[in-house]
Amino acid sequence: MTQTVGKIAADKRVRLLYSCETGSRAWGFPSPDSDYDVRFIYMHERDWYLSLSQKKDTIEQMNGELDITGWDLKKSLVLLKKSNAALIERFQSPITYFAAGDFKQSFSALIKKYYSPTAVFFHHYSLAQRFWEELKDQKEIKLKNYFYLIRSLLSCYWITEDNSVLPMAIEGLMAKIDTDRRDELRALVQLKATVEEKYLHPADKGLNNWIAELFTMLETAKHNLSVNREDSKALNNYFLQMVNDYADDRGSKA
Repeated sequence: MTQTVGKIAADKRVRLLYSCETGSRAWGFPSPDSDYDVRFIYMHERDWYLSLSQKKDTIEQMNGELDITGWDLKKSLVLLKKSNAALIERFQSPITYFAAGDFKQSFSALIKKYYSPTAVFFHHYSLAQRFWEELKDQKEIKLKNYFYLIRSLLSCYWITEDNSVLPMAIEGLMAKIDTDRRDELRALVQLKATVEEKYLHPADKGLNNWIAELFTMLETAKHNLSVNREDSKALNNYFLQMVNDYADDRGSKA
């Protein structure tokens, strides 16, 4: 995977800074036929950033089971100011393919500085509500979607219990719930590892009742979350430093 992303970076004449796995493989509940969802961050040469014209700041490539998407560094920093949940979780991925120098450490420090529990909570809460509306009255549920719902709910619950950056993988998120429920979810993870993505699982009344209880609890707790009001100074300084130090060093170092 490192060579694949490295070749994309070289072909696009950009410098690869970081690449990792996301999706079900990184979340901890893959199926045998799960795709590989690879995400990376890159930067252009200095002159690319000195143009007034709007330029494409993403790179996308689909190739069979590979879903690969890259974001430019500037785009990533703008999203970090908004505490973008998808960007933040990439730096919690248990599967890192490449990290240039101390980039992962320095960017992770910025994440801690700009992490907004409220922004990340409502990202996951809206996803959970959408999946719950689709699943709650079904007799059979696509196990993949069941896990999407549960992971988003566990993320919300983590945020109500802990102000630190939440884990990406479901095993880490389960640390806040009781042991019996953890064992039940682990059994479902083991099942999902043996069935295809299209597998339909019988609705579990006990699990659905627990999900409904979580929604009730979160509906009250969401009003007590903190908001990060950090200004953009540190992000601007970081971007300028990266441009000065690395923007003329084109191509992947992978």
